[in-house]
Amino acid sequence: MAAPDIKTFLVDGGMPGCGRSLAVRTLADMYIRGYRDERLSHGRLPKARVYVWDACNDPETKTGYQMWHERGEATVHTGKLDSEQGAQAYGIIANLALEAAQGGPVRFIIDLPAVQDSELLEKRLMNGMLKDLNTIPIWILTRQAMSLGLLADRVDVMPEIYRNRGVVIRNSKFSRWNNYVEWWNSGLRRALVEHGRWLDLYMLFCNQYAQAAMDMVIPNMPFNIANEKALADGSWMGLWRVGLALFAGSELDEWNVMETL
Repeated sequence: MAAPDIKTFLVDGGMPGCGRSLAVRTLADMYIRGYRDERLSHGRLPKARVYVWDACNDPETKTGYQMWHERGEATVHTGKLDSEQGAQAYGIIANLALEAAQGGPVRFIIDLPAVQDSELLEKRLMNGMLKDLNTIPIWILTRQAMSLGLLADRVDVMPEIYRNRGVVIRNSKFSRWNNYVEWWNSGLRRALVEHGRWLDLYMLFCNQYAQAAMDMVIPNMPFNIANEKALADGSWMGLWRVGLALFAGSELDEWNVMETL
């Protein structure tokens, strides 16, 4: 019997406002929308069912993630990481994802809040569960020294998950993607990327006006739904909508290499 085809992307970064929700929406969009023509994928992206745990919000908080759930594009459960609701949401959606993976590819995305306490994170997420879920950490990097320090701490405290493989994403919101000199010259990068199986990718700057327009509708609005709304009612025309489409498309072409991990 073939092993379950499941990958879990643990979207982390430790710092408030580092760009985790953008990364979550990009990853989900990558598997929900994919390449318009499957031949263009060249086998890089499977058709996968998407599961999302929003560990940043209470179930009563309305966010764009729930739009995926309502439309049947992804299965979404919500509950803060450090709450009983969060523990229940994690257990339920993890089991659903593992069960679904028996029948075809599944990609499970965890949207973490800004967590600086790595030991707390290890306690809440449970390394055994993360291993069963075939977890790949995604670290959204800023130019702050603490961003590098927290990643080093994750590797030290949770080596079973963070040491062997993962993805660092340099967010160009904070600096040009090729100007991350502290990261580039760090021993941590040499250990993880040059001598390990970590990927070193980047995130383009997403148009701030398009983001503000989406947030006025609902926080964390999915890109595909924003695009449909723009076409339906004529809003966000011109460069705003084009900028959003370019962002999502460019990241799709850049990030599909995560499938090699």
